[in-house]
Amino acid sequence: MPRSGGAVTAYLYPRLDSVVWTGRATSVDRVLGFDPEGGALAVVDAKGQPARVDLRGASPTIASRAKLASLATPNGVEIYGIDAAGSVERLTRGGDWTFKPPIPAKGVFPQTDGSIVIAAQRGKEAVLWLMHPPDTKIRDSVTLPITIGSVTAQVGDRVYFATDTALVGVRSRDLSEVPAIRVHGRVVALAPTPSGDRIYVAMENDPSLAVVDRYTDRIGTSIDLPGKIAGLRMDGLGRYVLVRPVRGDSAWVIAVATNHVVGAVQTKWTGDLPATAPDGAIALYSGRDVVFVDGETLQAVRTIAGGASDYWYFTFWNGFRARAAGVDEPVSFAMPDSVPRDSGSASSDSATRATVDSVTRSVQSVRAPAIGQHPQPARAAQPTPPVVPERTAPSSSPFTVSFAALLNAEKAHVLADSIVVGGSHARVVPSQRAGTTIYRVVLGPFANRAAAEQVGRDSKRSYWVFPGQP
Repeated sequence: MPRSGGAVTAYLYPRLDSVVWTGRATSVDRVLGFDPEGGALAVVDAKGQPARVDLRGASPTIASRAKLASLATPNGVEIYGIDAAGSVERLTRGGDWTFKPPIPAKGVFPQTDGSIVIAAQRGKEAVLWLMHPPDTKIRDSVTLPITIGSVTAQVGDRVYFATDTALVGVRSRDLSEVPAIRVHGRVVALAPTPSGDRIYVAMENDPSLAVVDRYTDRIGTSIDLPGKIAGLRMDGLGRYVLVRPVRGDSAWVIAVATNHVVGAVQTKWTGDLPATAPDGAIALYSGRDVVFVDGETLQAVRTIAGGASDYWYFTFWNGFRARAAGVDEPVSFAMPDSVPRDSGSASSDSATRATVDSVTRSVQSVRAPAIGQHPQPARAAQPTPPVVPERTAPSSSPFTVSFAALLNAEKAHVLADSIVVGGSHARVVPSQRAGTTIYRVVLGPFANRAAAEQVGRDSKRSYWVFPGQP
């Protein structure tokens, strides 16, 4: 997507020289989330306003022209923010919802189960409320003896606030307090893994990165780095942590599985780059271009000329489908009446082939040439959106729901025993990565992504869906 607005194009990653869809986009400062069922990106535009970019052909829409802070979305559908008076706003296509808390809100944390945690400051105390919109009744509340700072994080089913000496958190389902995690300096950045089992913590004037074990609520290890840290960025699939140094245009790459520093790469930091692609390649901002390097070797594998003028966003989706002429409504996809039960019948060989095929089909990288730029012929957008034949995964392409990737087998089994969806129990699957055994807590495989996503939502836990089997 061009940062200043204009035409948006989609590509089937990694084939970044072949446009599969074109449309219109507003300017974009950052992406809040993606709604795969509605086919829309929730974004913040260059003016700081929340907006939606419809990837099924409709024009982009501004969700609100009010200046909202603490913008967030749990699913790409509902956009939450706080207005100038401290009221909480929920923006949906069907209408908006507003709640004025007893004290002006300073933060809002939407949860995957539809509830929200609202944070406010009263003197030297933080006040938290638990609600479930559109109900305006406060379901629970708690007071913490802390001052809410700028560094907060949603970690699985917990919300953490950083102080000068600790990470203080609550469970989002009932606001019960969790043990404080002691740190030895002012926290400047937090990066939890997608499963929430670990939290990477960067502290001011400290050249090491602390790794918190959420199950012991203590710093389990630390990673020595060449210099002081300014920021952190976690891979959406939990494979790498990208560390921004205080000085210089570069990034340190850390492998999450082993906490090993892979090395350093040259890149400018923007709202979208550097970023990790679905295949593990890392996209870097290099002058006017975007360079992809292999995550394991940091060797360049491809260069997209002029790509740095665009905003990049990677998402799994298979929604670009042919439509009959005259149809002006997006296609709706009904969820199955029942969720398929967990099954382990697919063979490892077929799962491996399905993984490669599904990634090729289902991963889109959304980007376009900037206004006024002459695009290269190989990736120029067509005058009219091309008609893309409907692509459906073959019946042999399974999808798996993953809840965590742990280094401790006992903890993995304890977590798996606590996850039951539709009568199916999660299981632990060990795998090797860089000589280290990783224990994945999963459910599946399921026949299609929609069924897997439904199971993930029904679990009321943090999860992600990937094609194939671990």
